[in-house]
Amino acid sequence: MLIPLTTGGCALNQPSYDTVRAEAVAALDEIAALVPPPHEVSPEPDDEPYSCSDPLLSSRRGGALYTGQWAVYVSDGFDFDTFIADLPGRLGGGWEERDLGIAVPFASVYLVNHEHELSVTVDEAEIDGRPALDLIVISRCGILPTDDKPRRSPGGRGV
Repeated sequence: MLIPLTTGGCALNQPSYDTVRAEAVAALDEIAALVPPPHEVSPEPDDEPYSCSDPLLSSRRGGALYTGQWAVYVSDGFDFDTFIADLPGRLGGGWEERDLGIAVPFASVYLVNHEHELSVTVDEAEIDGRPALDLIVISRCGILPTDDKPRRSPGGRGV
């Protein structure tokens, strides 16, 4: 289960969508790099940007969230429990483990990166019959290139 992090604020203070996408991909790469060899990283194709103004989100900001998913295939006998339990401490500062209060029958951790306001879920999985870590990231809101066009002010001045 993923709960995106959103905060209030003006769209002028938001980074670009390309920036939040790069931050999210870097977070996935950081986690995948901690997986002991042998392993194989397989990113899923990018989804469409997810609107930050969606009624399901607690924010009504402009722009879009980046969501990404990677499979990190591991060898048979990989110790999911130990890897996932140790992951928050291995990531270091800026990362926090959050307990979502949902019991699942597999190893799982929900992580928040405060610097980039993103969340990552790391789950034990079997994907296409192979043991894997399933990594899912959700970024903060970023402004899409189509959102960068000038807006008219409410007073009619400015473009």
